[in-house]
Amino acid sequence: MSATSRPAGQLSNSELLRTRIELFSAGLDQAAYEFWMHPEFITVYREYLFQSHSIIRASVPLMKATLECCRAPKYLSDPVLKLFGDYLERHIIEETGHDEWILNDAEVLGIQRRALLERIPKQTALQMVGSQYYWINHYNPVAMLGYIAVMEGTPPQSEFIEDVARRNKLPLEAFSSFILHAKVDPKHRADLDLLLDKLPLRKEQLGLIGLSALQTIQYLKTVLADVNGSHLC
Repeated sequence: MSATSRPAGQLSNSELLRTRIELFSAGLDQAAYEFWMHPEFITVYREYLFQSHSIIRASVPLMKATLECCRAPKYLSDPVLKLFGDYLERHIIEETGHDEWILNDAEVLGIQRRALLERIPKQTALQMVGSQYYWINHYNPVAMLGYIAVMEGTPPQSEFIEDVARRNKLPLEAFSSFILHAKVDPKHRADLDLLLDKLPLRKEQLGLIGLSALQTIQYLKTVLADVNGSHLC
């Protein structure tokens, strides 16, 4: 059912998913606030760059694996995965190189790229990414839509980042990944919502997407909680 043909008062697929994400994001929002306002922001920001890179470096390989699953013979008759695969072919190109943005920010802070690339990732990053590999390979690749929906959320606006840099006496160049995401993510989110509303999702598929999104929120909250406590180490 398309967005234009659904019964009056019925939420679209994207509205349902965004509502669920908003309802369960209070803890993540609080952790993000504590991060941005942290009294030892410079210390925790350095840790954030490492943990963020641990996750983002896996984004394109994870989407490529999802695309491969969507194109598998057993899913060729599934119109949802056909359209999702078409979307991934475009979105993979859009997301390529975003992990380099984080490495660039780290270099501005005097952190060698090799230090981030060779450091062993934290357990939560492994679980967050690894759980998606399980969903796509051993259950249904449509789950990845929930992961993408959370990751393509609402990034801080450029003005906010500029204020953070100013308050902490850091060069704005150390926040290039945030500045760039503030420019591209709104369109990416809109594109994803258009896809969600176009997909003929069955009830169980929409439920799985929601579950994947909620799990991703919990993982991100844990990552930020660990980052916020890194100054104690």
